[in-house]
Amino acid sequence: MTSNRRILVRPDKYQPPRAMTVIERQLVEHLITELQGSTSSWQNQIKQRYPHLTAYDLRLCTYLKANLSTKEIATLLNITPDSVKKAKHRLRKKLSIDPTVNWGNAFTDRIG
Repeated sequence: MTSNRRILVRPDKYQPPRAMTVIERQLVEHLITELQGSTSSWQNQIKQRYPHLTAYDLRLCTYLKANLSTKEIATLLNITPDSVKKAKHRLRKKLSIDPTVNWGNAFTDRIG
């Protein structure tokens, strides 16, 4: 027996970011290049101290150390801001950082 009921699909709440202009894309690429180049020694230090961190965790640490906002990180990673918040929460647990501690202070105190 087949049913004639229709399944209503609710559109996803998340709206993908609009297409970036050429200038915006160049700025993002420049930012990523600068962050990767200037923090390679810092990333090596954090890898040695916390060898269990994934590549995604290290990238998130780099963005947080650069003092980027949750929305900016979400745009760079092409995910929702809520996903960034959850990733930050998981990272705090992995690094044993108190939720009241600022990210900049947390990295300065732990890595240098």
